[in-house]
Amino acid sequence: MERDELVMQLDQMLHQIVEGWYQRVKGGYVTVKDTQELGVEPEIKRFHEGLKHRIKFAREQELDVTYGLEAVTRNDGVYVDASVNNKSSGFDYESFVKRLQDYYWRSRNEKPFLRPGLDHCAYQDLLPFDPIMGHSVLLDLRAAKADIIRLLFRVSDRCTTLLPDHQDLFQDLIENYCLSPMKMVYAETFRETG
Repeated sequence: MERDELVMQLDQMLHQIVEGWYQRVKGGYVTVKDTQELGVEPEIKRFHEGLKHRIKFAREQELDVTYGLEAVTRNDGVYVDASVNNKSSGFDYESFVKRLQDYYWRSRNEKPFLRPGLDHCAYQDLLPFDPIMGHSVLLDLRAAKADIIRLLFRVSDRCTTLLPDHQDLFQDLIENYCLSPMKMVYAETFRETG
């Protein structure tokens, strides 16, 4: 599969993941549409800009976080960039990275697939991730703005070969391996330090 085609397919999956998440949870939040009726600020928004797909949660005194997914190309390949914006002062980045390492060192050799042709594949065979600050975990500290924590999962050649026939499975893989653990670890660390 050509790189441009891979990026386009990944982008469609990332769009669907964020849009699906928004549709599943919007009933519990004030949406942009609701603000006209209620006269209050929205508590949930989603953004689809180019290859970037984000969902923002904002509840006064309780929650202010944006999660994102993006297909990123570099000289050495194509990556899934899962990100979280942190506005909490005193957030313990070392604890966050340590928890990520613990989670991904434990789970990377799991073989979650039952489909023939994929049943021998572990997570790290498809989306290799080295949860070390400065390697696959990047921290963008921004004065007067939210810090951005990015996790970069490389799309392996094996993944590229199998992707066309298993798009639904890879969409679930990205949501459950790249996004959900980051959300869980961020929330745990935020509760302890926020």
